[in-house]
Amino acid sequence: MKWMIIIVLIILLGCVDQEKSYTEDESLEIAREFVLTSPTYKYDGEGLKHVDTVILRCLNCWQFVFEFTSRSAGYGDRSGQMVAQVITHHTAEVTVESGEVTSAVLDDTWDIITQEQIK
Repeated sequence: MKWMIIIVLIILLGCVDQEKSYTEDESLEIAREFVLTSPTYKYDGEGLKHVDTVILRCLNCWQFVFEFTSRSAGYGDRSGQMVAQVITHHTAEVTVESGEVTSAVLDDTWDIITQEQIK
Protein backbone atom coordinates (compact mmCIF):
# COMPACT_ATOMS: atom_id res chain seq x y z
CA MET A 1 0.00 0.00 0.00
CA LYS A 2 2.86 2.34 0.87
CA TRP A 3 4.39 1.84 -2.58
CA MET A 4 1.06 2.52 -4.23
CA ILE A 5 0.85 5.94 -2.53
CA ILE A 6 4.42 6.78 -3.53
CA ILE A 7 3.77 5.82 -7.16
CA VAL A 8 0.57 7.90 -7.27
CA LEU A 9 2.43 10.90 -5.81
CA ILE A 10 5.24 10.58 -8.35
CA ILE A 11 2.73 10.42 -11.20
CA LEU A 12 0.79 13.41 -9.92
CA LEU A 13 3.89 15.51 -9.34
CA GLY A 14 5.18 14.63 -12.79
CA CYS A 15 1.94 15.86 -14.35
CA VAL A 16 2.10 19.26 -12.70
CA ASP A 17 3.24 21.85 -15.22
CA GLN A 18 6.06 23.68 -13.55
CA GLU A 19 6.64 26.84 -15.55
CA LYS A 20 10.21 28.11 -15.50
CA SER A 21 10.60 31.27 -13.52
CA TYR A 22 12.57 34.03 -15.26
CA THR A 23 14.50 36.74 -13.47
CA GLU A 24 14.48 40.36 -14.52
CA ASP A 25 18.09 40.03 -15.70
CA GLU A 26 17.30 36.96 -17.83
CA SER A 27 14.30 38.74 -19.33
CA LEU A 28 16.38 41.85 -20.00
CA GLU A 29 18.90 39.74 -21.91
CA ILE A 30 16.07 38.15 -23.95
CA ALA A 31 14.76 41.63 -24.83
CA ARG A 32 18.25 42.95 -25.65
CA GLU A 33 18.97 40.00 -27.98
CA PHE A 34 15.60 40.52 -29.64
CA VAL A 35 16.41 44.14 -30.50
CA LEU A 36 19.99 43.34 -31.55
CA THR A 37 18.74 40.73 -34.03
CA SER A 38 15.78 42.74 -35.32
CA PRO A 39 15.98 43.84 -38.98
CA THR A 40 16.04 47.57 -38.17
CA TYR A 41 18.98 47.24 -35.78
CA LYS A 42 20.84 44.69 -37.91
CA TYR A 43 20.55 46.91 -41.00
CA ASP A 44 22.37 49.92 -39.56
CA GLY A 45 21.65 50.28 -35.85
CA GLU A 46 24.30 51.10 -33.29
CA GLY A 47 24.73 52.10 -29.67
CA LEU A 48 21.94 50.03 -28.08
CA LYS A 49 21.31 51.26 -24.55
CA HIS A 50 18.83 49.98 -21.94
CA VAL A 51 17.17 53.08 -20.45
CA ASP A 52 14.19 51.87 -18.40
CA THR A 53 12.39 48.85 -16.98
CA VAL A 54 8.70 48.70 -16.15
CA ILE A 55 7.47 45.89 -13.88
CA LEU A 56 4.15 44.65 -15.23
CA ARG A 57 1.24 43.18 -13.26
CA CYS A 58 1.82 39.55 -14.21
CA LEU A 59 4.35 37.06 -12.88
CA ASN A 60 7.68 37.12 -14.77
CA CYS A 61 6.58 40.12 -16.90
CA TRP A 62 8.59 43.23 -17.71
CA GLN A 63 8.69 45.95 -20.33
CA PHE A 64 12.18 47.10 -21.26
CA VAL A 65 12.92 50.37 -23.02
CA PHE A 66 15.98 50.68 -25.25
CA GLU A 67 17.42 53.51 -27.32
CA PHE A 68 19.70 53.33 -30.35
CA THR A 69 20.53 55.22 -33.51
CA SER A 70 20.43 54.27 -37.18
CA ARG A 71 22.42 55.83 -39.99
CA SER A 72 19.37 56.09 -42.24
CA ALA A 73 15.64 56.73 -42.02
CA GLY A 74 13.03 53.98 -41.98
CA TYR A 75 12.39 50.62 -40.37
CA GLY A 76 13.21 46.99 -41.05
CA ASP A 77 15.69 45.71 -43.61
CA ARG A 78 15.99 48.52 -46.13
CA SER A 79 18.46 46.74 -48.41
CA GLY A 80 17.96 47.77 -52.03
CA GLN A 81 15.77 50.75 -51.11
CA MET A 82 16.52 54.43 -51.52
CA VAL A 83 16.80 55.77 -47.98
CA ALA A 84 17.68 59.17 -46.57
CA GLN A 85 21.13 59.10 -45.00
CA VAL A 86 20.31 60.78 -41.71
CA ILE A 87 21.13 59.83 -38.13
CA THR A 88 17.81 58.60 -36.70
CA HIS A 89 17.13 58.12 -32.98
CA HIS A 90 14.93 55.12 -32.09
CA THR A 91 13.15 54.01 -28.91
CA ALA A 92 12.16 50.35 -28.60
CA GLU A 93 9.68 49.08 -26.01
CA VAL A 94 9.93 45.31 -25.60
CA THR A 95 7.60 43.28 -23.37
CA VAL A 96 8.83 39.91 -22.10
CA GLU A 97 6.45 37.50 -20.37
CA SER A 98 7.77 34.22 -18.94
CA GLY A 99 10.82 34.35 -21.21
CA GLU A 100 8.98 35.23 -24.44
CA VAL A 101 8.79 38.53 -26.28
CA THR A 102 5.07 39.25 -26.53
CA SER A 103 5.21 42.84 -27.80
CA ALA A 104 7.90 44.95 -29.40
CA VAL A 105 7.28 48.44 -30.74
CA LEU A 106 9.74 50.91 -32.25
CA ASP A 107 9.03 54.64 -31.93
CA ASP A 108 5.31 53.97 -31.25
CA THR A 109 5.15 53.40 -35.03
CA TRP A 110 6.65 50.06 -36.03
CA ASP A 111 5.73 46.55 -34.82
CA ILE A 112 9.09 44.79 -34.60
CA ILE A 113 7.48 41.34 -34.40
CA THR A 114 5.29 41.60 -37.52
CA GLN A 115 7.59 44.09 -39.30
CA GLU A 116 4.61 46.30 -40.10
CA GLN A 117 3.60 49.89 -39.55
CA ILE A 118 1.22 50.32 -36.61
CA LYS A 119 -2.03 51.80 -37.80
